[in-house]
Amino acid sequence: MTMSQGRIATFYSYKGGVGRSFLLSNSAVLLAQWGYRVLCIDWDLEAPGLHYYFRPYMDVPATGLTDMALAVREGERVGALDHITPVTLDDGARLDLIAAGGVGNDYVPKLQSIDWEQLYLEHDFGNVLEGWRERWLDSYDVILVDSRTGISDSGGICTAQLPHILAYVFTANQQNLDGVLDVVRRASVTRNTLPYDRSRLLTLPLLCRFDMSEEYERAAEWREKLRGELRSSYDAWVPDGSPVERVLDNCTVPYSAYWSFGEDLPVVTEDFRNPQLISHSIASIAALIARNLEDARLFTESRDAYVDAAIRTGRRGGHYAYDFFISATPKTENEAARLGALLAESGLSSFSALQPDAGPREGLRSVIDKSRHLVLLARDSVDSWHRDELNYFLRQTLDEQSDRTVFPVVGSTRVLRELPSLVQALPSYGLAEDQLAEVARGISARVRSDSLSAGLDGASSSGRGRVFVVRSTADSAWGEWVAWTLREAGYEVDQEWPGRQEDSLLATLMRLPPEDRVVVLYSAALANEGAVFGEWSSALLAAPDKFVPVRLDEIEMSASLQRHGYTDLFGVDEREAREALLRAVANPSGMPRTPPVFPASGTAVTRAGQPTVWNVPTRNAGFIGRDDLLPQIKARLVDAAAPLALTGPCGVGKTQSAFEYAHRFSGEYDLVWHVPAGENRDRSLADLAVALGCARSDTSPPAAVRALHQELRRLSRWLLIFDDVKKPTDLTRHLPSGEGHVLITSRNPRWHQVATTLDVPVLPSADAVTLLTSRSPDLTPQDAAALADALDCLPLALAQATEALYLFPPNEYLGLLRHRVAETLQDGGPPDYKGSLAAELAKSTTKLAEESPGAALLVRACSLLAPEALPLTPSALGSTPYDFRQLLMTVERVGLARVSGGSTQMARLTQAVLRDQLTDATRGPAATFASQLLANMAPDDDSPDAGQRWRDLLPHYLAIAPSDVVTDRARLATLEACWYLMNLGDFAEALPRLEDLYETWKRELGVEDADTLAAAGYLAHAYSAMGAHEDAYVVDAELHDRQRSEFGVEHPDTLRTATNLAFDLAALGRYQEAADLGEKNLIIQRGVLGRDHPDTLHSANNLAVDFAALGRQAEAEDLRVDTLDRQFQVLGENHPATQHTLDNRRWRRPPKGAPKLTRP
Repeated sequence: MTMSQGRIATFYSYKGGVGRSFLLSNSAVLLAQWGYRVLCIDWDLEAPGLHYYFRPYMDVPATGLTDMALAVREGERVGALDHITPVTLDDGARLDLIAAGGVGNDYVPKLQSIDWEQLYLEHDFGNVLEGWRERWLDSYDVILVDSRTGISDSGGICTAQLPHILAYVFTANQQNLDGVLDVVRRASVTRNTLPYDRSRLLTLPLLCRFDMSEEYERAAEWREKLRGELRSSYDAWVPDGSPVERVLDNCTVPYSAYWSFGEDLPVVTEDFRNPQLISHSIASIAALIARNLEDARLFTESRDAYVDAAIRTGRRGGHYAYDFFISATPKTENEAARLGALLAESGLSSFSALQPDAGPREGLRSVIDKSRHLVLLARDSVDSWHRDELNYFLRQTLDEQSDRTVFPVVGSTRVLRELPSLVQALPSYGLAEDQLAEVARGISARVRSDSLSAGLDGASSSGRGRVFVVRSTADSAWGEWVAWTLREAGYEVDQEWPGRQEDSLLATLMRLPPEDRVVVLYSAALANEGAVFGEWSSALLAAPDKFVPVRLDEIEMSASLQRHGYTDLFGVDEREAREALLRAVANPSGMPRTPPVFPASGTAVTRAGQPTVWNVPTRNAGFIGRDDLLPQIKARLVDAAAPLALTGPCGVGKTQSAFEYAHRFSGEYDLVWHVPAGENRDRSLADLAVALGCARSDTSPPAAVRALHQELRRLSRWLLIFDDVKKPTDLTRHLPSGEGHVLITSRNPRWHQVATTLDVPVLPSADAVTLLTSRSPDLTPQDAAALADALDCLPLALAQATEALYLFPPNEYLGLLRHRVAETLQDGGPPDYKGSLAAELAKSTTKLAEESPGAALLVRACSLLAPEALPLTPSALGSTPYDFRQLLMTVERVGLARVSGGSTQMARLTQAVLRDQLTDATRGPAATFASQLLANMAPDDDSPDAGQRWRDLLPHYLAIAPSDVVTDRARLATLEACWYLMNLGDFAEALPRLEDLYETWKRELGVEDADTLAAAGYLAHAYSAMGAHEDAYVVDAELHDRQRSEFGVEHPDTLRTATNLAFDLAALGRYQEAADLGEKNLIIQRGVLGRDHPDTLHSANNLAVDFAALGRQAEAEDLRVDTLDRQFQVLGENHPATQHTLDNRRWRRPPKGAPKLTRP
C-alpha cells in the first residue's frame, strides 16, 4: 500500500481513565519512528493533557486548538498548521502536536467563552474545519485526534466529521461498553447526514487494561461476550471467515501495573515484537491505523507480517526510492551495470546489489523495501543471494497486496525452472549482451503500461474472472494449492464471499459476472459439514455455469452432482491435477471429467491421506497451541528454499512442534522421515533409502545415504526431520539437496551457514493454562496460572507438573518449586521425552564442563545472578575478544543461555534448577567467579554511561545471595548498587537488601570485618532516609563503638560516623547530646583533618544548626559564617555542602566509598 492519502483516526472513550491518551501517544511515537508523518490533536478540551506524554521531547505548548477556535470567532484567517508544537524524539523521529491550548491560567476562561453552536451558525466553522482537515490530510500521513466524549458540544467533530477511523477505547465493564457503543452508533448515523463527501466510518474497538492473569475464567467470558457485541464494528473491514478473535486479541491492551503510573511511553524502551509486553498490542493498533484497516485477512493470519508491511510503507515515505532492485552476482556484474544504464536512459531508476556504494550484501533488505520491482539476473544458475533477495521481495510483496513484480532475466529455461513457480509464470527475458537493450525496452514498456499484465497478483486483466474457493478448514493445504494454481493461470482468487448477510446464496450467485467461478473442494471432512451438501449444493446447481465441484477424496456424490459433472484431483500426479483443475474452471458445465484410472497403475493413492513413506511418531493428542508457530514453519520452508532449524532451550517443545507440523501438513508430502538424535543417523537414512527402493538392506550405510541423496534430488514432495542436532557440522554428510524440505531441531541457535533459524518460544500464558487444565481437570484456572508462571510456561516443565499433580495439591507443589525446584523437576518426565527437565539440565552442564570448564563455570556463575540480560565484556571475563566470543558461543550452543550483543541471559526456571543443583564443590568456584564479574563490571564514577550501566547491572547485584558475594571488591560494588537505588529514591527496595547484607556478613565474616562495617554505614543511611532515626542511631552507635575500638577516635572513618551519629541524635530531638558529640568531634577533626577539610566543614554546619535549635543563636551564627567563608573558598558557592549551610540544614555524610551519582 502507499500513503498517497492521509487518514484521520479519533481515539474516543465514554469514560476517562481507560488509557485513551496513553494509547494515542504511544501509537503516534511508533508511527513516527516507522517513518510516517504524524500529527496529534488534543481535542479533549475539558480535560486536556496529551502534551504530558511528550514533555521530555518538546517545549511547553504556547497555543493550541482553543486559540484557533477563538481566532475564527474574531473573523481572523487561521491556518491549519499555525499552532503546531513540534515533538522530537531521542532517535530523531519527529511528530507534531496541536495542543488543546497554551499551558497557563487563561486556558479555562478561553474555553468557557467558546460557543460551538455559534461558531457553526455565524462563523461558518464547519467549512473552516473542512479546510483544516484537507490541509492536515495533505501534510500528514496519519492524524490522531484525542477526544474524550461524543456527547459534548465539540465531540461530534471528532467522532463523525473528522475521522476515517473511530478507535473507541473501553474497559471490561457493562457501563463502559454500553456507553461507548451507543456513541459509536450515533456517530455512524451523524456521519451519513453530514453535508460533506465522506466514506463509511470505520470503527476499531480497543479493549484496554484487560487482565487475564488473575481471573482467567471471567476474562474468557468477557472475550466471548465481546465477540458478539463488537461484531458490527468488525463486519465493515474484517473479511468473512477470518477469525475475529485474533483481531480482538491483538488489539487488546493488557493491564500493566508498571505503566499505570505517570505519563510514560513504553514503546520508546520496549520491544514491540515481544507478545508479553504492552507495546506489542500498541504496535498492532498503530499498524492497523497506518494501513487504514485494510488487508485485515493478513492481520488475522500473521500479525507480525502485517506490522512489518506497515513499517516498510512508513520507512519508504509512501513512495519508492528506486524503480528496480537488480539482484545479480559477480558473474553478471557487467550486465547489471549495463541494464541499469539502459533503464536510466528511459527515466527509470535502479539500484544494483553490485554497485560500488552498495555496501554489504546482507544489509540490502532496506533497499529492497524501497524498490518497486525486482530484476533478477541469472546466467547459469540461481545463486544463494538470488534466492535470499527474491524470497525476501516475494514475502514483502504478498504481505502488501501491491502491484510490485519480478522481472526474471535468465540465461536459459533451465535456470528459470530453478525459480519459484510463482516467478516462473511471469514473463521472462533472455540474458545476452546483444539483447540487453531489447530487455530494457520490454521492461520499460511493461512498467509504463497502465497495469502489469503478469503481476504477482495474477489479476484478472487477462479477461478471466474471479474464483471463490469453498472448502473445509481441514483441507487448508488443498485450498492453498488450488488458489496458487489458479492465480498462476491468471485468475483472481478471492477468499471473501461477495454476498451480503441478508442475501441468499442463490441471489448472490445470480449477481456474479458470467466469468466468475465457485470452486467447491469436496472431501470426507466437508461431508461432515452437512450445509455444503444441502443449501450450498442446491444453490450452486442452479447456476451450473459458475459451479466447479472438485473431489479430493473418493466420497459418494449426489445424483444431481453426478449429472452436473465433477473433477477428481486424487489418484493422479500434480501435473495431471493442475490440467484437470484448469479445464474444469474453464468449462464448468461440461460433461463429467473424472479421468479413468490407468489400467496398469494399480490403486490410486488418495493425496489427502498419509504420505506413502512415513515414520513420524503418533500424533500427540495433548498438543496445545503453536497456532502462530506452525504457519511460520511452513512459510519459512516454502520461501527460503533452505533447511529450517527450530531452536530453543531444553524442554521448549521443538521436537513436538516439528512432529505436529508433519502431521498437520502431511497432505503436502509424499515422504516424511524422522531422523532421531544420536549416532545412528546413517542407519536411519539408510532405512529410508531401502524404503524408497534406491538401496538394498545389505547396502552399507554410507553408500545407502549417497543413493538416497541422488533419489531425493529427483523427488520434490519430501520432508526430513533431523532431531536434536548439537551443531551444524554434525549434519555435514547427511543434508540432502533438492526441492524437498529439511527441518532441524537444536538447542544451538547458530545455524546461519547451513539453515535459516526460527526460535521456538515458551507457550503463551493462556496456552500454558490450557495445557495444565486439559490434563488436570480439577485444577482451577487461578492455580493453573500460578503454576504456569512458576514454571516459566515451559512445555516440558508443564508436562511434568501435570504428572505430579496426581499426588500433590497445587499449593503444595508450588511450595516444592520454591524450595526444592531441582528435586521437584527431577522425576516425572513425559513418556515421549528422553528425561526430566532437571535431568536434562544436569546432563547438559556436566557435558559442558567436560568440553569447556570455563563455559560451565560461567553458566554456574550466571545461575547465581538475575534472569535479566548480563552485559558481559572481554575485560570483565579477563579474556581476549576471540576467547570471549568462543566462550559465549559454547554456552549458547548447549541451550543453557541466550547470547546477544555480548549479553547473556538465562531463563528464570533454568537458573533456579541449576542453582539448586550446585554442590559444595561447584558452588564455591561459581560464587567466586560471579563475584569477580560483579566487581569487574561495576561502573566507574567518571564514565559517561555510568547511569545506564547501573541500570543494566542492578538486577544482578540485588539477586545474588549475600553469602555468594565472596570478594571485597564485589561486596563494595553490591553496596554501591544499593546506593544507586537510594540515589533514585528507591529506599524501600534498598533497605531490605542492606539489612540482609549486613546481617549475613556480620554472621559469616564477623562484626569487626571491614565489609561488615561498610554495610553498617550504608544501612544506617538507608534507615535515616526512611525516617527510621532510632534504627539509624542504633546502627551508627554500634558502628562508632567498633571503629573507636578498631581504629581509634582520630581515624577519619570514626570521625565521619561520629558526625552521622550526632545527626541521628538531632533527628530524634536529642539536640543537647547532638551538640555535645558534635563539639567534641569538631575539635578532633580540626586537629586531625584541618579546618578546611570537607568532613570538618560538614560537621561545623550540622553543629551550627544544633546550636540554633538549642537557642545558642550567637554561637550558631558565628560558626555558620565561618563555615560559609571556608566553603566558598574551598568548595565554591554552588557545591551542595555550601547550599546546605546557606539553607541552615543539617545533613548526613554519605558512607565511605559511596559513588558520586546523579539521578539518571
